[in-house]
Amino acid sequence: MQKTILVADDERTIRETLAKVLSEVGYKVVMAQDGQQAIDLLATLNIDITLLDIRMPEMDGMSMLAKARKLSPETQIIITAFGTVENAVKALKLGASDYVTKPFVFDDILIKIERLLDLRSLTDEKHFLLSELENRYRFEGIVGVSQGLHQVLEMVEKLAQTRSSTLISGESGTGKELIARAIHYNGITKEGRLIAINCGALPESLVESELFGHERGAFTGATCDKIGLLCMAEGGTVFLDEVCSMPPSIQAKLLRAIENKRILPVGGTESVEIDARILCATNQDVRKEMEAGRFREDLYYRLSVVEIHIPPLRERREDIPQLVTHFIEKYNCELNKDCPGMSAQAMRTVMAYSWPGNIRELSNVIERAMMFSEDKPIEEEDLAFTRTQNNDSKMWQGDLKLAMRAFEKQYILQVLRDNNFDKRLASRLLGVGLSSLYRKMDQLRIPVGNGQCEPVDQTSDPQGKLAKCVDRHDMLKADPS
Repeated sequence: MQKTILVADDERTIRETLAKVLSEVGYKVVMAQDGQQAIDLLATLNIDITLLDIRMPEMDGMSMLAKARKLSPETQIIITAFGTVENAVKALKLGASDYVTKPFVFDDILIKIERLLDLRSLTDEKHFLLSELENRYRFEGIVGVSQGLHQVLEMVEKLAQTRSSTLISGESGTGKELIARAIHYNGITKEGRLIAINCGALPESLVESELFGHERGAFTGATCDKIGLLCMAEGGTVFLDEVCSMPPSIQAKLLRAIENKRILPVGGTESVEIDARILCATNQDVRKEMEAGRFREDLYYRLSVVEIHIPPLRERREDIPQLVTHFIEKYNCELNKDCPGMSAQAMRTVMAYSWPGNIRELSNVIERAMMFSEDKPIEEEDLAFTRTQNNDSKMWQGDLKLAMRAFEKQYILQVLRDNNFDKRLASRLLGVGLSSLYRKMDQLRIPVGNGQCEPVDQTSDPQGKLAKCVDRHDMLKADPS
């Protein structure tokens, strides 16, 4: 795309000569003979570079410079004049991008223009990428309607406007990093970098060097200085995932860094100031880790100024239909598919499943189903769960009827467990009547308490005897085998 350059100079010869030189190398040139005319052009045109003379009638270059920065901050301005050092310094303080003196060396001007255009291109690309990230991680893009998720997003929205340390807890696959990115890209740190570190994936011998940096010669192989990730995130955010996996020695050093806002690189003698927000995440029970002596209590209180707990998917099942729609739309685009949705029976199965892998597992199941689909609704048989309900990976062998009966037994029992043994809710999720559910429990002899269900007269009210053997307290203690 052709770039536009504004030449603002009250001397006609200089104006036209510059315009000719710039036009010959491919730039579109517009001209102004005074400061006010230049301001009018900046207000109506998309100007990439302005060559601005300091001394002009109506409005001098210095006065125009201040107005131009407000009117069109993205325009790069080069001051031209029979200059002095004082004028150059003053122009740069007022926001000029560069300074050239008369008489001109045209090659010098062309080099400066090319350099500033490259700089503007990088700035535009940064703003574009930042807006894309903001759109991707905006609150509206986090899918769900449940009260639990709503409460999480309310906290995130408030936290985004602060620099407080935050601990995000929840099972694997619940979206902890997504929440961390939402805090960063919707808040006051979005202009800075977000650096994510998986503490569990770093070898213990490298953790300190990666986080705090090192100086040349600090250890074997340290052939040059290395900037730590906490320094690289200056003005932005450091996201420490699986923070409970951090070695105790590094925990102590991290605590000092957070408290003092300074770090000491490995092998260094002078500390370095840091200005990065700390967000942490864990899928462990932090209090149990502290009781076991694996995680420092003082570090926990320093990191968890605010703690956000993300509930597992099985505790917010009302989010599942919206998540299914979201993933189908996503993989229609990525896989070049045209899947219209999911059948009612498949949706009932998805709603009844316990989702031990949470949202990550749901995403994988939908992607796998669509990968082999023929642009038709996803059916129950297309769903391949990565884990069985009791996390047992063995394949059933032998008689098909026995295998189906064994699976049905485990499936019904798991649905009951996932729904606090609310039989009415379980029957709706399973797509059967309440009395049918009671009969199935009896036929499959689902164990309850210390014994099993009594045989039931199918002609009698099934809720009579069976109601006695599906007491919630006893079912909670049932042997699943």
